[in-house]
Amino acid sequence: MSRIPRAIIDEMVAHAREDLPNEACGMVHAKDGMPVAVHRVKNDAASPYRYEMNPPQVMRLEMGRDASGESLFAIYHSHVGSPARPSPTDVRTAFFGAEVGTDLLFPGSMYILVSLASEPPDVRAFWIRPAGEVVEEPIEIT
Repeated sequence: MSRIPRAIIDEMVAHAREDLPNEACGMVHAKDGMPVAVHRVKNDAASPYRYEMNPPQVMRLEMGRDASGESLFAIYHSHVGSPARPSPTDVRTAFFGAEVGTDLLFPGSMYILVSLASEPPDVRAFWIRPAGEVVEEPIEIT
């Protein structure tokens, strides 16, 4: 079970609401395995149905993370009107070339989904495995 501070959850939910009608996306960094920061990333797709993280922003965040000693805890994005579960498009997005079975873009990191389909928003975490299998990770909000 992964522990996520309430402030991290609240920041992802706020980002999801602010980016309506489109999906929001970003990265969660951790220190010693505990999430410490939410980094909003521009959704280049500008779509309510999918997300595409802005590559230059991701690169800057990755370089900064390496320099700070933080780790990548999770990739997050929102679903505007569907459940907090990775869609087939979300699963493909987790792989290089958007082709399941190729290398994962962010191996070892979870995917957090924020669904605005209900109130309060539903927040759930998942692992996307190399073969495309989706496994839910229970979370405890602290």
